[in-house]
Amino acid sequence: MFNSMVVALLLLSTLSGAALTPANASDAHLGTMMFLTGSWRCDGVFPASGKTISSTMTFGLDMGGAALVKHHDDTSSQASYHAIELWAYDTAEKRFSAAVQDNSGGVREFTSPGWVGSTLVWTSASSVKPLQQFAYKKRTMDVFSVDWRVSRDGSNYVVGDTLNCKRS
Repeated sequence: MFNSMVVALLLLSTLSGAALTPANASDAHLGTMMFLTGSWRCDGVFPASGKTISSTMTFGLDMGGAALVKHHDDTSSQASYHAIELWAYDTAEKRFSAAVQDNSGGVREFTSPGWVGSTLVWTSASSVKPLQQFAYKKRTMDVFSVDWRVSRDGSNYVVGDTLNCKRS
């Protein structure tokens, strides 16, 4: 429990400047994320190697509805990624902010304009090396995919892994 509290505090502290507003002010923005709430079973591939990957993701509201918390856990023996993410709407910047703490250490910061059609792209802060993106694609109310992309040259992104997720 102590470790969970430390991680949560780290995540909150890394949302540098993010205005975590009361639920009534952020509902309209976080409301666009509500289809993600719940548990998901994901299967995918690392395109470079062809190795498969399986994961679970769980999304839920926290902080009185002012934030969405995501837990991501790889379940396959080929991968061992575990992360907790905090997503919130930054009213001052008029965009979403996210902090990602994973089992490799360190906190990565991301921003997103929100959903554009059926796509949600989180782009890492310039301090994150290499630059990264998480690109979510809503397929149906019970299916989405997410690509983790990496840019080594600062402009061209290459897919590192792809997950196809179904509501469980």
